[in-house]
Amino acid sequence: MRSIMPISAILFLITVFVAGCGETSPPVNTEATEGGPTHSHEGGDELVWVGEDIEHDGFVLKLGHHGDHWHAGEAVEPAVSITRDGEAVPDAKVFNSLVSADGMETVGAEIATIYEPETDDEPAHYAQGNLKLPEESNPFIIRFRIALPGVDDELTRDITIEVE
Repeated sequence: MRSIMPISAILFLITVFVAGCGETSPPVNTEATEGGPTHSHEGGDELVWVGEDIEHDGFVLKLGHHGDHWHAGEAVEPAVSITRDGEAVPDAKVFNSLVSADGMETVGAEIATIYEPETDDEPAHYAQGNLKLPEESNPFIIRFRIALPGVDDELTRDITIEVE
């Protein structure tokens, strides 16, 4: 008997379960995907790396997002690539949140991401943690919180995006 549950839903459930084992999960932003971009990898939704080759404890990270043009009230989909010794790292825990340009105010809740294995279109990366942009147009910071396997200290990094 074939399962009628899509593979993406199964991966999401596994990720949520694993992310919750042994530590408190972040609050869920129920507005995260409303009005957000589809995960098409084309037509303006391509993967764009902003921070590349960030080295931390033997890992190499790239920070970015899907797409390169946002309007107030839409959503942005952050992305993180993590490798070690040239191989993708599928067991990190990656969260993202939207922060005001001055870094002082968090906009909405932190969102857990999902690991996406390498495809013909994209390298392996963590994504699908859409963040809803406020109605006003301003630059915003995407804040990444990353727990790397076998590393005691979490890594926090920011990138800035412009919103029209």
